[in-house]
Amino acid sequence: MIDSRQLRCLIAVAEEAHFGRAALRLGLAQSALSGQIRRLEDNLGACLFERGRRAAVRLTPFGAIFLEEACATLDRMDRAERIGRAAARGEAGPARLHYVFSAALCGILTEALKGVAGRLPLLHVNCVPMETPEQLAALSDARADAGFLRPQDDYPPGVSARIVHSERMIIAMSAAHRLARQERLRCADLAGETFIIPQAARSMGLPRFVQSLAQAGGFARPPFIDCSDFLTAACIAASGGGVVLAPRSLTNMNIGGLCFRPLDDFEAGVDLALAWREPRPPIAAVILDVLGQPSPDRPHG
Repeated sequence: MIDSRQLRCLIAVAEEAHFGRAALRLGLAQSALSGQIRRLEDNLGACLFERGRRAAVRLTPFGAIFLEEACATLDRMDRAERIGRAAARGEAGPARLHYVFSAALCGILTEALKGVAGRLPLLHVNCVPMETPEQLAALSDARADAGFLRPQDDYPPGVSARIVHSERMIIAMSAAHRLARQERLRCADLAGETFIIPQAARSMGLPRFVQSLAQAGGFARPPFIDCSDFLTAACIAASGGGVVLAPRSLTNMNIGGLCFRPLDDFEAGVDLALAWREPRPPIAAVILDVLGQPSPDRPHG
């Protein structure tokens, strides 16, 4: 049976063209090295080297052919070992990263994937868009490694999170809306408007923001339309169905008939968190390091 030690001995002798130097390089006694080569030749049924008293050790024609295969085999074995060790550390193989829509819009997802690709090149990241409640369930059930989601007051057991991005909020509306004629808005301008709120029944932050806006504007909590996500909300708003209080990154979407206006007297910002299941997997550690401390309105990456 041929083993990797014999192949490494073959390569060393071929490269050094000398048994003594090859033995020194491998940290072996010359007799032990010669024995490895002899056993390899016995297994193969042919001589690998032409041996002479004075001439340098040279490969036989058969030895030259086999050397090429030996080098390729050791390369594959070394790669298999590296990948195996990396996989055991969670640094190779598949990784599952979920994200809410705005993580893609604000550039955080792209920045994170670039960082992971540069630092964990053996990791194959499977990105799946998913709303926050579903992400929390997937993390809790170990069906996800990490995810960009909206911060929560509480997380399931074994799930941790850190805020990685914060941005101001704006109002999205139809370009034909009466308020579209104004360059900037104040909270009081939105009295009487219907708000479109993604995941209104399950989101912890957005209904609170709308309530805070109403209080700042001096009017009661407005009527609202519940929908599945910000993309749907933006389309409803563009059709004239209401207004959306949304992260500023929503302006990166190109939806016909939709316009955006800043709010001068509403300072609240919306946060984005990275969540992971403990113990913290390498993909989460790298993303946290790449993104660093959250800063308001991070430039789009």
